[in-house]
Amino acid sequence: MAQYDVVVVGSGAAGMTAAIRAASAGLSVLVLEKAEHFGGTTSVSGGGIWIPGSPQAIAAGVEDSRAVARQYVLDVIGPTADPALIDAYLDAGPEMVEWLDQNSQVHFLLSPPSSDWYPEIVGAADHGRLLSPQEYDGKKLGDHFAELRPAREEFNAPGGFMIDLFDLPYLADMPSPKSLFHFGKLAAKFGLDKVRRYPRGTRLTMGNALAARLIRSAIDAGVTLRKDAAVDRLLVKAGRVTGVRVNGEDIPAKLGVLLASGGFSASEQLRKAYIPYAEEHVSILPYENTGDGMNMGLEAGASLDGENLVNAVWAVVSKMTRPDGYVARYAHLIDMSKPGCIAVDARGERFGNEASVHFVEAMHKSGTVPAHIIGDAAFIKKYGMGMVYPGGGGLKKLIAAGYVTEAPSLRELAGKIGVDADGLMATVAKMNRYAETGKDPDFGKGDTQIDIEIGDPKHKPNPCLGRVETAPFYAIKIYPGDGSTTVGLKIDAQCRVIGTDGAPVEGLFAAGLDANSIWRGKSPAHGCNVGPAMVTGFIAGKAMAEALVPA
Repeated sequence: MAQYDVVVVGSGAAGMTAAIRAASAGLSVLVLEKAEHFGGTTSVSGGGIWIPGSPQAIAAGVEDSRAVARQYVLDVIGPTADPALIDAYLDAGPEMVEWLDQNSQVHFLLSPPSSDWYPEIVGAADHGRLLSPQEYDGKKLGDHFAELRPAREEFNAPGGFMIDLFDLPYLADMPSPKSLFHFGKLAAKFGLDKVRRYPRGTRLTMGNALAARLIRSAIDAGVTLRKDAAVDRLLVKAGRVTGVRVNGEDIPAKLGVLLASGGFSASEQLRKAYIPYAEEHVSILPYENTGDGMNMGLEAGASLDGENLVNAVWAVVSKMTRPDGYVARYAHLIDMSKPGCIAVDARGERFGNEASVHFVEAMHKSGTVPAHIIGDAAFIKKYGMGMVYPGGGGLKKLIAAGYVTEAPSLRELAGKIGVDADGLMATVAKMNRYAETGKDPDFGKGDTQIDIEIGDPKHKPNPCLGRVETAPFYAIKIYPGDGSTTVGLKIDAQCRVIGTDGAPVEGLFAAGLDANSIWRGKSPAHGCNVGPAMVTGFIAGKAMAEALVPA
């Protein structure tokens, strides 16, 4: 019977970071992945991490302070914040980034300016706290490249051509010679990958690059990886977690078991318990995220961490069922901020700031579930919309599939999507006036730096406000969705799981989405999903490496 010092359940950023940290200290580590690919939620994410005071920020001369960032987080969360967990995160974050940079293939770059989500709160910053993973050559994974969960094809250019955050300025500057040259080089590399018969492009970016780097680093550190290995339950003896059972096989863990299975976005039962409008809710996370870690922990005597402010990190999502039954899901992280896009309810009226990262909250509050986003021909050509690429790529196929609705006039579009025509006409007329003045007195679209960053900097007077007037007109149905759940097991500052008696459950740790959100669900900025996953994983791996839990 195989025995390990540490068993990790889940192969996303939390589990893999813990595994690398523990294995690098000489521990034997087994990572168990339920799915047929490694990488978990991380592989389909943006991959950014929010780390105030990172070595990259210091090297770039960013003026920030731990105290300011700490107070900002505490003020965002309010009285339910756990200062011990916030302190653990702020302390371990920069340490984790530096340790990985020196001891693994995981490397981060300072992201382009990215504002914290609550600029009205003192201490918010508009740059220097977000890091992005460095792109990666998938060929370096060798045979393991096929074992990496592919990024969502809905988020890529045609054929799986991956775009990085650092490519966006070139995209915005198209068709300048510099941009054409940049993308020409990328296209040539992509074409060469196809000639060499790779199943997809080997230039990996964002979360897929991070997941690949973690896999390479885990293999280099001697971690044992097993996929298609769903854990049945935890093994418990005399109140201590001693291992796991996988497909009827008992696997002992001498020092501890880490739960990092990715939350419960795909669990119908748990969604009904924690998510508003559960029947209409559309998660962009993998279907394997069914709350296994949380449920196993509770069965072993763990406790939940009380009510959160928000039970998921919301995302506006559209969907389309393909002929093979696959449900394509697209997170509207960019298009709704662009000038010329509006979102309306059944009355044809706007109900929130389309550029806001909190737009799903407006959907919940107003009961507008689902809603529609509206754009015209000029908007589609310049920016795309949803799964339609800029320039209109894929538009005809998406219209035929029923994902996009097209009409020669706004009135006819309203009829096709079941929206009040007079209301829509009045809303568009109003928005066209706002586009000329550059001010949205109803919802303040484009008033804040965080809105403007995702808008069109070349569009005046407001990068987020544009006219809707060029026929034909288009609509896409949108739903409230999530990019992660936030409800999870109660942990302490060492990421030990806390039991119903208030004491740590011996031998049991939780990280990432299996642990309750240290933000109580109210994320302070971009990068506050993968960031806590990696930091809590690092803390747990370090704790086990230092044998903080007795054998």
